[in-house]
Amino acid sequence: MAEFVQVELTDGVGELVLNRPARRNALIGPLVTELHAGLNELDRSGTCGAIIIRGAEGYFCAGLDLKAFSEDPAPAWRATFQDDWASLHSAIYSCSKPVLGALEGFAIAGGSALAFACDFLVAGRGAFLHVAEVERGLAAPINVAWLSIRFTQALALEMAVLGERHYGEDLYRLGIATRVEDDDRVLEVTRALARRLAGFDAGAVQGLKRALRRSTSTENFDQVLARVRQSP
Repeated sequence: MAEFVQVELTDGVGELVLNRPARRNALIGPLVTELHAGLNELDRSGTCGAIIIRGAEGYFCAGLDLKAFSEDPAPAWRATFQDDWASLHSAIYSCSKPVLGALEGFAIAGGSALAFACDFLVAGRGAFLHVAEVERGLAAPINVAWLSIRFTQALALEMAVLGERHYGEDLYRLGIATRVEDDDRVLEVTRALARRLAGFDAGAVQGLKRALRRSTSTENFDQVLARVRQSP
């Protein structure tokens, strides 16, 4: 069986590597399932203090693999994809460990939702994030859910409704990226930040994450997503 997500753990830092570089790490059902399983594995690990999500070979994620989604006959995973995708994001929201994203290349549509899901995002200067669904006449419920959880309505409108590409420096200016770095240093800086977080007292970090979630919302991710989906 193909390994669509590599799970690595070194010096207290776990890495989840989207591993479909020939398709620019585009999303299919098995990749989402493996990503969810890997996240759970690292979240349960007593030796993992921080988790990095990144893409193989310098591409974060190109969004849904439309070619795979249009196959005939339809792959079995397509029937449950939306639920599986939502469950992954609910797990990221509930993850007790800090989750960091290494934004190399681009994060498009579903890939941008995965970038928004990260607690900390390190972006390359030449990398871009693009909530592209509006250009295709599609809803973007996971993107909208994360935007409503993490950012102001004005910023959410700029990202989701204008549907423009935003590059590293702009992502930092908008407060979406925690750091902006030269493209060839993104992974190095993300790992250094993850090691710093992993070196803190685990109980204190987890307690702060829980407290901040509770102080900013009375809803969990599933409730926010359900409200987004019910909007006319």
